[in-house]
Amino acid sequence: MLMIYLTKEMKLKFTDAAAIVNVFAGVSAVAHLGMQFLVDAFIGHFWMLCLSTFAFSFGFGFLAISASPIISGEGQKGLFYVALTVISVGIFGRSISLGVFTEDQLEDSSGNNGNPAMLTSFVIGNVGNFVFPLLAAVALPQISPWFVRFAVPAGCEVLAMLIFLSGACSYKRERPSGSPLTTMFRVFAASASKMSNGYPNNSNHLYEDTECGLDMKSHTSSLRGLDRAAMILQTEPLEQQKENRWRLCRVTEVEQTKSVIRTVPLFATSLISGIVFSLGNTFFLEQANHLDSKFGSWNLPLPLLLLFSEAARLGSRELCVMAAKRNAQAPKQNKTPYGIPVSIILSVFCCAIAAHVESMRLKVVRTRETVPMSVFWLLPQYVLLGSITGIYENSFALHLEETVPEELSQYMVLFNVGVCGVGIMSNIALVSVVGRVSGGKWFQDTIDKSRLDNYYWVLAVLSMFNLLLYFSVTYRYTKCYKKDGGAQIDKR
Repeated sequence: MLMIYLTKEMKLKFTDAAAIVNVFAGVSAVAHLGMQFLVDAFIGHFWMLCLSTFAFSFGFGFLAISASPIISGEGQKGLFYVALTVISVGIFGRSISLGVFTEDQLEDSSGNNGNPAMLTSFVIGNVGNFVFPLLAAVALPQISPWFVRFAVPAGCEVLAMLIFLSGACSYKRERPSGSPLTTMFRVFAASASKMSNGYPNNSNHLYEDTECGLDMKSHTSSLRGLDRAAMILQTEPLEQQKENRWRLCRVTEVEQTKSVIRTVPLFATSLISGIVFSLGNTFFLEQANHLDSKFGSWNLPLPLLLLFSEAARLGSRELCVMAAKRNAQAPKQNKTPYGIPVSIILSVFCCAIAAHVESMRLKVVRTRETVPMSVFWLLPQYVLLGSITGIYENSFALHLEETVPEELSQYMVLFNVGVCGVGIMSNIALVSVVGRVSGGKWFQDTIDKSRLDNYYWVLAVLSMFNLLLYFSVTYRYTKCYKKDGGAQIDKR
């Protein structure tokens, strides 16, 4: 409801409201990677859940106070922004730790998921994850005072916090085992410390611990600069060099770092995809706010549109999982993230449909000769947007499982979330640029005076460019993979 609150209650221009929502969503996404490192290296999942629960409780409390009549002016705005910042901590903290912490509780001492009470709680929790948002989407818009709308989730969060903390003594808590990102940091530091030594000419001069067994990876010829991290210096005894892990790394550790770096160009496609993902909570919702939301005699709550999108996201993810199982027998080098280009193609259709619907809406606004358009005209673009998000997230995660070490795949998934977050925030800059190029005609004070349909066509063209970028990146990656694979075969 944030977009509606900013435009209706705080009387902001819809582009300014969208910018605030995008910054909020983008920062929440970008911070995931840093919080995951904090959890793995220092505090663990239990304390992160405690932090996120407190953050949600205080954040929604601040939000309710900022919307109440007791505060106004700059103080209201300041408390509002503080509330969003605190809530964002709750968002990424809970999304990182809740699933992992729940799985830890479901496992009994033998490692089997056989605790009936915990399984029952798990099922009830999943049902609640669907039922409560549905009830909230229907009930909260019926409440007139905004401070009451925000006070209801604040009260629910306080209750949830008390229930969660009531079982603190009985939870199983895993101690932080350290972050695998430290290995990458060591490789970068070790290679940088040997910049003056040149490239190693022979792979035999590279260090490897043969006692690690199955964990070993073969040396590849790409990204040679990182090979310095495993280079054995002739000026110092080997045993002395092995004592400093920030000066000498294993070949396997270097190759793990290389596998991560090779996937980085693919993340460029997430920037433009993030811009498209940002539409659901901003411009699409503003369109819905200017359409007829009646369903018979019932006034359809606008947040239900986001639930349709969420249902499409979950359904598309399940389809991706089923397709991945059928593709599991393919050779590793032949596996491609097929879902990513599919989601980009669907992005083109989504933006084109959104542009067509907005063009129709503007004609209705200008002529006033027809019955006002129904909000259900937006269902196709919302369903498409949810499907795009689900397919993209799942396909990217499956691709990373195939291309990067298992211990680093979760970090790369969160890195992709962060890049999408940057893309979401980039929508602000793109709106500014497009607005200036159009002479201010496409983005004016209200949506009825603006030309969002033209902006959607711009995003459709950007999505087509994104598809070309994807094929260019994957072609280079496949070429690099075959080159490295051939080098390993020749070596053997």
